[in-house]
Amino acid sequence: MNTLDRLLAKVVKTDGCWNWSARKTPQGYGRISVGSVNKLAHRVAFELMVGPIGELHVLHRCDNPSCVNPKHLWLGTNTENIADKVAKGRVPSVVGSANPRSKLNDADVIAIRHAAASGVVQAELATQFGVTQTQISSIVHRKAWRHI
Repeated sequence: MNTLDRLLAKVVKTDGCWNWSARKTPQGYGRISVGSVNKLAHRVAFELMVGPIGELHVLHRCDNPSCVNPKHLWLGTNTENIADKVAKGRVPSVVGSANPRSKLNDADVIAIRHAAASGVVQAELATQFGVTQTQISSIVHRKAWRHI
């Protein structure tokens, strides 16, 4: 059995999506072995039914990771893939103190803005809070921590 036949044997077709019914990644993308290599099913489907992918990503118009319908798939750059994720709300928001790399918390940001409004020099605030003067400026001008 060739790769296309094996792929289609593991697909459940609906009026729209062709859903992968076999092994999947934790994110829901189908997996298929091609030779001795495990590949993503939607990429294999695109290559077999549409054409070469090269270094590009295969994106889903339907936003269904298990779909392998070539009419729902399109090629995009990494930048387009990220923009597509953001547009579809699949990028978790880790702003402010929810970001594990944040040195500040909400109270610090409020204090920084109040101190800056009272005339405290940004360089002093940077030293006091252990961040850069650029970060203080971004907070004061609401380019960073806009949600506060």
